[in-house]
Amino acid sequence: TDRQTDRQTDRQTDRQTFLDVLKGICILLVIVTHAQWSEEERLRYLFPFWVDMAVPIFMIVSGYVSALSFQKNNITKIEKAYSMKAIIWKALRFIIPFLAVILIELVGINFMGHRYSLAESIALFLRGGEGPGSYYTPVMLQFIFIFPVIYFLIKKKDLQGLIICGGINITYEILQRVYGMNEECYRMLMFRYVFVIAFGCYLAVGKEVIKFQYYIISLFLGLVFILVNSYLGYTPKIIIYWTSTSIIASLWIMPIISYMIVRLGKIHCKPLEILGKASYNIFLVQMVYYLVLNNISNLFSNQWLLLFTSIVVCTIGGIIFYYIETPVTRKIMQWKRKIEN
Repeated sequence: TDRQTDRQTDRQTDRQTFLDVLKGICILLVIVTHAQWSEEERLRYLFPFWVDMAVPIFMIVSGYVSALSFQKNNITKIEKAYSMKAIIWKALRFIIPFLAVILIELVGINFMGHRYSLAESIALFLRGGEGPGSYYTPVMLQFIFIFPVIYFLIKKKDLQGLIICGGINITYEILQRVYGMNEECYRMLMFRYVFVIAFGCYLAVGKEVIKFQYYIISLFLGLVFILVNSYLGYTPKIIIYWTSTSIIASLWIMPIISYMIVRLGKIHCKPLEILGKASYNIFLVQMVYYLVLNNISNLFSNQWLLLFTSIVVCTIGGIIFYYIETPVTRKIMQWKRKIEN
């Protein structure tokens, strides 16, 4: 039994390491997708099939890791998942580095001659700041509050719970169409990612094995949707925003990620693991970087040199930010715990 426990621990460690590798690859794809590409180039390099999948993969991994965390911390009741300590700690892990970036953006905006009022500064915070991907932090803060519902639904209903989450996701898509939700509001709500988050959760705690033929159907439907939507000019009737990362497009990558987590869990790559651990900080840095780059991109005559520079600046800057910010956040949390005790 001790050997079995050791093997289980080793497998969990390997999978955690592989998830960091996966996150490292995805954050590179985020930097790539936010570079200056024409629509023709995006299609030529098949971005819809791989680069556009970065955020859905992040959501799958978030669901997977959060489910394992709930199990590790023996969270068996939803009341415990919504304890003040759990919510505040998770929220601060996102908010503290985000606040640092917001302050930098406010200083930069004021430096460029536009002074934000207090109301405008608050609005900037609530909408996730400026720069590409600014919706991500608000979405992840929503994730903290909604994930416990997803987790306990899957724990109680198993595969049926995953199907229910898919129904919730589709219902959101229908409602946004019926009520004419604008794109800015749509992108800021996490309900468009409920199914992929639930899928990650199911991979971690689901009991019933998803049949192979269902994975084949999922992969096929996702591929067909991406092909007809991105390359054959089909315009969806319901999912009209962010179609390349939608629930249907994500169907193609879900079986692949499932296979990778189960079968490729022993893959190690130290540089990608570091990128994965620092992925949120790198993401925040790339927001500021691309915001500035819009004003100086004409200094680069070669697109590939610009892309290489973007990757180097964002990754190195994000890693430095991670190693500075993480100890500060831990100190703040230790200080908070001392006050509570």
